[in-house]
Amino acid sequence: MKEHSLTIGAAFLLILVCIAYLACKKPSSEYTEITENDVLAIMNEVEKATLTKDIDGVIRHLAPFVVINVTLPPNDSTFLPQQSQLSRDQYAAELKTVFAHLTYHEYRRENDTITISDDKRSARTETDVVEVITMYGKQIRTTTHEISVLEIIDGKILVTSIDAVITGKES
Repeated sequence: MKEHSLTIGAAFLLILVCIAYLACKKPSSEYTEITENDVLAIMNEVEKATLTKDIDGVIRHLAPFVVINVTLPPNDSTFLPQQSQLSRDQYAAELKTVFAHLTYHEYRRENDTITISDDKRSARTETDVVEVITMYGKQIRTTTHEISVLEIIDGKILVTSIDAVITGKES
């Protein structure tokens, strides 16, 4: 059970990386279009929020109606991948649990791509995330492929969907 919790914890932390890669806020102004710099600018803010375990700093970049899909690889007790879909509130609750048990975290992104729509009102990102975490005294390394969509909503750039597929896991 703890290994499953560890894998889920890793998946939620991977999503943090995706959010760091995806959203941006501009102080005291409203967005009318998305640029690549907007998409990249939030990385430092969300990284800081992640490292300080600041849940509000992470979820404020998620649309209230965000859909977060996480696919975990089969484990010893299942032969099929496990899929979960989370709302913003469910994700925040999971982050709270993960942050409470997380004792070590490192990550790196590879193969990043950003595609801005022709009308500059949305963007799609794709990245591979490699992470090492320690929870419950166990260390786990995961590789996750993430695809996310950002849109301008009420003058803010917000993440509206995240698909995170864990493609590799090593204990």
